[in-house]
Amino acid sequence: MTTVTTAAIQTTVDAKASCERAVATPRMYIFPIHSVVMTLLMLSLVACPRVYANRRLVVSIVGVGAVLLAWQMVLFVRRRSTGRAFAIEFVPVKAHYLQACVQLGILAWWGLYAPSVRTAAPLIVAQVLFLYVFDAVLSWSRGWNWRLGFGPLPIIFSTNLLLWFRDDWFYLQFLMVAVGALGKQFILWRREGRLRHIFNPSSFGQSLFAIALIAAGLTNDLTWGKEIASSFETPHMLLVIFLLGLVAQYHFHVTLMTLSAAIVLILTNLIYTQITGTYFFVTINIAAPIFLGIHLLITDPSTSPRTNVGRILFGGLYGLGYVALFRIFDNYEVPLFWDKLLPVPILNLLVPLFDRLAKSGVLSRINRWWEGALAPAHMNLVHMSIWIAIFGGMYGTGFIAAPHEGNSIPFWKRALAEGKPHAGHSLVMAAGALAEGSQQASAYNELGWICINGLSTANDGEIVKRNPGKAARYFATACEMGDVNGCANVAVQYLFQRERRSDEDVAQALDTLETACVDGSDLLGCYLVGNAYETGRGRVLDPLQAIAHYERCGDNLYACKGIARIALSNSGLAYDLRAVSIVLGKATKLNDAESAWYLAYMFHEGKGVPQDDRKARILLQHACKLGLRQACAALDQSEIPPFVNPPMNVPGWLTAYPVP
Repeated sequence: MTTVTTAAIQTTVDAKASCERAVATPRMYIFPIHSVVMTLLMLSLVACPRVYANRRLVVSIVGVGAVLLAWQMVLFVRRRSTGRAFAIEFVPVKAHYLQACVQLGILAWWGLYAPSVRTAAPLIVAQVLFLYVFDAVLSWSRGWNWRLGFGPLPIIFSTNLLLWFRDDWFYLQFLMVAVGALGKQFILWRREGRLRHIFNPSSFGQSLFAIALIAAGLTNDLTWGKEIASSFETPHMLLVIFLLGLVAQYHFHVTLMTLSAAIVLILTNLIYTQITGTYFFVTINIAAPIFLGIHLLITDPSTSPRTNVGRILFGGLYGLGYVALFRIFDNYEVPLFWDKLLPVPILNLLVPLFDRLAKSGVLSRINRWWEGALAPAHMNLVHMSIWIAIFGGMYGTGFIAAPHEGNSIPFWKRALAEGKPHAGHSLVMAAGALAEGSQQASAYNELGWICINGLSTANDGEIVKRNPGKAARYFATACEMGDVNGCANVAVQYLFQRERRSDEDVAQALDTLETACVDGSDLLGCYLVGNAYETGRGRVLDPLQAIAHYERCGDNLYACKGIARIALSNSGLAYDLRAVSIVLGKATKLNDAESAWYLAYMFHEGKGVPQDDRKARILLQHACKLGLRQACAALDQSEIPPFVNPPMNVPGWLTAYPVP
């Protein structure tokens, strides 16, 4: 009885849609004035500062507009020979304008906090106009009426919530949108007696392009996908998505898909944390991008199951697919923002199977009982009530919308030291999220530390290859943001590792370190600035300034060596080396060859200690035994030769690249 009732309801809905289409009487035009005006409006957007500033972006919009105009002119010429008019019918579809309103609300909230969204507004408008015109000329080319409505809006808004191509490659954005529209027009199947499109139009085009970009390794080079994902975590975004998502759930009865997907994500988090003591999704239990996915990507009523059990299967498998792709993509260094997108087309293809399963065996009895217990609208309210209660519990307890203790670098460094599963990958992900999402300077410095040393574990093998060049960029970014450790690493790479750096990076790093040195907050900075003055690298050669900065380091061995080098190399420089001799003497007893070398020449020249060539030779012998070749060469001569700086040893604490 319930099956008949459900079929009758669907028949009534289809009949109502047919009546609506019949009421929409097409208007005939001898010239495609509406689409031409839209094309010209799209072309006018090149005057916007955001577009006009990039020549390749201008070429993309002008080129696409020219193709559309040419296509329309061909249709106009062909109409004159065939006598066929340009027919337009206005067909507003509730699903289209409600979805568009929901998506526009999310875009607006995101734009309040992300300036990049506001500056992208002309490009979003250009895509909307493009898709309207493309839909028109495609329909007319196939001999159809142009069904003017709100259909392009949810496709464009959904796409722009997930992916933008960079300005130099923006023509690919138009191509991707066109592929999605073509999939809607040509890839069809018959469901419930009607031809329907198989795939969600926005996810279909994006998925095909995602596969190509992943295979070519060009995702980050050609798209803003990573930046979109990091900027999407705005205040209260989960609450905004939840509240706006209720609109679609109420009108289209798609709550079960969101609910089942969310339950899978919640259980994954809880079970993984219980077993490992860490967190599966690293920094936050449910991030805003996947929350968007379970509310928008899988809830298109045209490409989702019709049965309650089918919807549960659809949503649950989407959650499992996301979990699997999250881990796989992380292991193989594939950008993670694709994980929420790629399961959708596969699930779209499985929709008839889900509905068949819901009508067979044990599941059929469950589905009949479920759908017959209450009227569909009332049952949907029950589903919504359950989802509201679950969301309220998660939101109120901070399970979502608030980072957990995994949102910190020290947590994952401890987990890595303890050998916890996947801790190395999670450390890199956490540092990246804190750097790019939260703009923490110390996180950029941590990424530099990881790149300069590389990262590997016994379980996962090599996670990050050693890359000094990439480390240099991270250190420079940390320094620009005011992180003293980042500036120290810039200076270390330049002064001791001889990495090529821009003059601006070096100057900024040394300026920051010198300020910290004068304030007394960073003795390492004092040593590095002193070395810059001593060597003339990054600072004007100035022995007195070098000594002044070394003196601020107190009894630091390497600072004392620096003072000794300067005093012994500059015969005209009067400096009391008595305090330095004490530090070098202690280091010599601990078999530091370089200290023995300096102390030998201090005895030879009587600087800071009484002049005594016998002690000088004893110290040279000690340095020679410790492997200092200059000391051995000096002993071979009848008289102690003039002082020459030995190869400078890199201070031991600098090789560790300090991090907070």
